[in-house]
Order: sequence, then structure tokens, then C-alpha cells
Amino acid sequence: MTDTGQPRIPARIHDEAGRWLARRQGDVHPEVEREFVIWIGTDPRHRRAYEEAGQHWRDSLALGRSEIGRTRRLVRAPFLMRRSTQVGAAGLGLAAILGLVTVGLVQPGGPFALVSPAEAAVYRTGVGEIRTVRLADGSLVTLDTATLVRVTFTTGSRRLVLERGRARFRAAPDSRRPFVVAVPGGEVVARGAAFDVSVTERPAKVAAVGGPVDLRGLDSGTGPKTLTAGEQTAFGGSAARKPISQAEVRWVSGMLGLDATPLGEAVGSINRYNGMQVRLADERLATLLITGAFRARDPQEFARAVAATFDLEVDRSREGQITLAPRHRLPASSSQK
Repeated sequence: MTDTGQPRIPARIHDEAGRWLARRQGDVHPEVEREFVIWIGTDPRHRRAYEEAGQHWRDSLALGRSEIGRTRRLVRAPFLMRRSTQVGAAGLGLAAILGLVTVGLVQPGGPFALVSPAEAAVYRTGVGEIRTVRLADGSLVTLDTATLVRVTFTTGSRRLVLERGRARFRAAPDSRRPFVVAVPGGEVVARGAAFDVSVTERPAKVAAVGGPVDLRGLDSGTGPKTLTAGEQTAFGGSAARKPISQAEVRWVSGMLGLDATPLGEAVGSINRYNGMQVRLADERLATLLITGAFRARDPQEFARAVAATFDLEVDRSREGQITLAPRHRLPASSSQK
């Protein structure tokens, strides 16, 4: 699909917007505010990028203010990694800024470019690309890497189908038309708050980032279920609710968030964003648990961090591949507590 309407915003402008957002938190010196007024007025793209940054900032803060977010604790971690399963809202602001500043690493040329509205359209991203589209009603959809969303708006409904990948949705208010996202196994009905939906694995998963959403199961025989801010679940009659970690909300800014994630799953996630693929030489390494945040488009740094934490060797002898191998013989059964 060829993008029309407003042009893409260069990555450098998104970087500047993230830095301005960080500088303007708390008490702001008058000189800084004067500089900001000059910056935002020199190019209409500056205001668009700053508004985008602010929206993602508010989504993250909404999760931090939720009851679940307030009960999560942040712990130190070398190389942006932690072995604790506790990830906290206390560092949410810094993490959000970090993600916004590094967003240019995701897709050169503007990963958060706005696309012109359409009543019926298909939006897709390539490998490593993250971008935001504005729909005909003013709703925003941020598409993760290798994602495809079909949109159909009529006079009585707003229906979107997530066919592959992951996306964050923020529905514009409309009392006449519900905002429905369909996935295999069910539908998500929004009340205006931000929420994530993923079909990278089956069953599909839903996370209420900024407020409540309703779930309608199509294959479980159950009625609608409501998720409150800070909760996530998967479609299916026996799927349990669990809290969203701070790390899991960072993907919109180009960060790969991990929360006590098996290394095998983490490797699969980072490989979705890159042509350079990370491999594990021993399948038992896949059970090691890691927690932290990484730049999604930097598999080499990811590999270095993992190797340093778990005392692994990094082999780059094969073109297009990074192999992680144990320095010493592993026991018959291995896991990371």
C-alpha cells in the first residue's frame, strides 16, 4: 500500500521530540520553555512528533497508575537484564523516555509516520518496522514488525481484523459505532483506552494498557469478559488474567520488553525484527529466564548481553547468524531460577 496524505516524519525529529519530552518533565526553566516554543513552531512535523511521543508517554503512565502497576517493583540489572520476575512502575517514566529516544533504531525514515485516513484499508509493516496510522475516525493504530491489519468502517460499525503480528489500538470516542478488533478465537471491544492485541502466537493475546476492554470469545462458549487497566489474558475459556509488566508496554518505542521470559522465546522475539538471526547452540539454553529491555533492532547487543549474563560464547562465523553456546558442558537438566 502506498502511503498518502501527511509525509513520514524523519527519525531525527522523533528523537528530538523524545528528548524534548524528557526535558520538560517536572520543573522547567523558562529558557528551556522558550527554546521548546521555537523548536515546535519551526516545522509542523515537530508538533506531530511531539504529540505522538506524549500519547505513548500517557499510555505508559496510565499503566503505572493502575493498581497492578503500583504493586510491581523495579530491581537493578546489568546490561538492561534482570533475573527477578518483578518489573516495576517506579522506572516507567525513564523507560518510556529511553524507548522514545531510541525509536529511530527501529525503522529509518520515520517509524511513527501518520498515514492518511481511509474508510476501508489494509495497513502492513515489514520486518523491523514499527509505525502508527491514523484512521478515518481519528483512532490510532501502532503496528509492530511484520503486522497486517484490515480496517472496515461503515455507518454503524468500526471493525478491524488483525491478521498477523501485533498492534496497539487507541479508539476515538464514538457513541454510535463500537470499535471492534477481531482475531482468531474472539473479538476485543474498546471503550476508548489503549490496548495491545497479538496473534504472533496462538491463542491470541490481549493487554489492557490504559483502561478497560471487553473480550468476546467465539470458541469458548462464554460471554463477554472485561479486562481492567494493567491486565492481560489470552482467548479461550481457561485463560487466566495476569498483570502486564512495565517491560511489555515498551515495544511501541522500539524496545523488546522481557519479564522472566524463557531465552528461547526471547530469541524468537528479537529474530522477528531482524535479518540477522540469533541461534542457540544447545536447546537447554532455551529454559534460562531473562527480564529486561533491549533495542529490538540490535541483535548483536542482545547477544552480547545474554552471553555476559549467562557466561556464553558468541559465534559470528556464519553469515547472517549469531550463535550462543555454553562455555562449559551443561548438566542433563538446566534452568535459571
